[in-house]
Amino acid sequence: MKKLILIPICLMLSLGAYSQAMADDSSSAAKAYQKEYNKNIKLTKINGVYIPGSLEEAFSRLEKLSPPASIAKFQTGEESIVAKKLHYGIGRWMIANWNFFGGSRFSHLLKTKGIVHPDDMAQFVIRTFHRHLNNKALDEEALIDELSISRKKTTQEVLGFQTKDNH
Repeated sequence: MKKLILIPICLMLSLGAYSQAMADDSSSAAKAYQKEYNKNIKLTKINGVYIPGSLEEAFSRLEKLSPPASIAKFQTGEESIVAKKLHYGIGRWMIANWNFFGGSRFSHLLKTKGIVHPDDMAQFVIRTFHRHLNNKALDEEALIDELSISRKKTTQEVLGFQTKDNH
């Protein structure tokens, strides 16, 4: 009988130690991420790619990196349509090369504006770039609000939440 009691107690102690080890691992991983992030947001280049320091620099880089015919086609298209079409092209390129997940001076700037998800960062840049090319007001705050509301709704749908605002 004593052996039967000891096994569950040992198992509980082992699970407790495992849980603590996992918490320690995630804590050290979070610290390592934060350390790398803090380093990255100060760099002008990551993996040999220049990181813009402002939205205007991002526009300039996109113009420099894109063929004039592509820019012209992008400029004449409907903003919402080209933003969707280009998300998995130039949008993914920005996310990867401008280090939106791991942090960069540009992604950090976008975070300070209130854009926290890398996909939203890419959409923000694509849509404001389109407005810039068409000499329209960038209307950053309204776009940030729109992206934030959309991200919240998507997150709620994925997690299965229903609120008064989204049913």
